[in-house]
Amino acid sequence: MTPNPELTAARAAVPQIAAAEKQLQAAKDLLTKAPVGDSPEAAREAVIERAADAFLADGTWPKQVGQDAAKAYAEADAALIERQARQRVVTRAEWTLHDALTDHSSAALEHLGKRLEEVLSAARSAFEAIGGARTAEDVIEAGGDAVAAWTRLRELTTDLENIRRAQWVLLAAPRTPGGSASDADTRVHVWKRAAAGHVRGLNRSEAPAFVREAITTGRVTLEFLRWTATQEGAFVPASDDEVEADIAVSRPDAYDGEARDITPAELPAREHRPSKVFSHSVAPHLDASQPTPAKPIPNATVSDPAPSVPHYA
Repeated sequence: MTPNPELTAARAAVPQIAAAEKQLQAAKDLLTKAPVGDSPEAAREAVIERAADAFLADGTWPKQVGQDAAKAYAEADAALIERQARQRVVTRAEWTLHDALTDHSSAALEHLGKRLEEVLSAARSAFEAIGGARTAEDVIEAGGDAVAAWTRLRELTTDLENIRRAQWVLLAAPRTPGGSASDADTRVHVWKRAAAGHVRGLNRSEAPAFVREAITTGRVTLEFLRWTATQEGAFVPASDDEVEADIAVSRPDAYDGEARDITPAELPAREHRPSKVFSHSVAPHLDASQPTPAKPIPNATVSDPAPSVPHYA
């Protein structure tokens, strides 16, 4: 996956997270330099096999086979322990980073909030420079500063896209080392569907179609950048609570402060209707040793009264 420069910068802006990431990278570098070889058992078996091969080939038995095999085992065991020790350092460094992200993600999100302000301010200036141009052809025709502003806007769409992606990574609880997706990942999915975390109080159902599409896909267009730059409430949430508060305000049923009635509806019981019995119908005859049951009294007719299945006479 391509690194997100906005996420990298946001983490680097928080000393505790930056130090933990630096420590983890150093631990990983240490692990890559760890000795790699056979397992102790395989190293010992190799010495024994060579001794057996030599004896079967010319009848000679190498000296100190036991000592050589034990030495090979010990050396391989020491190398294995060395690698396990370095792996332990990596695991503990991963937990250190996990804890740093858990405790200081809000600071990284605040950095993203400042970056959002910078991006939107630059976007407003660039849109002003291109005037009413909406396509590359319009910009080329306008010439002058419009061309440079258009290029800058293309860069800013990427910046805004990376900022939004970074905020969701930071809002999701960091995964435990070796773990799978957490419950926070599910919450983030719900937040995205609710169009939360973009503009305060935004009601998804009232947003323009191109806004809903950009929020759903995560792909920022020039049109979406322009729209975001005009919204006074554009922000980056600094915590889970801020996202939840934003959803509570933007929910349609939250405007009047009234809870939706979820009392189960009471419906009248259905009137029982007797089963249809035709002239060719027969009563169930489960035991052939017993007399055939009497035919039931018909209460319905069909166009073809002939029986479709055989029955007892």
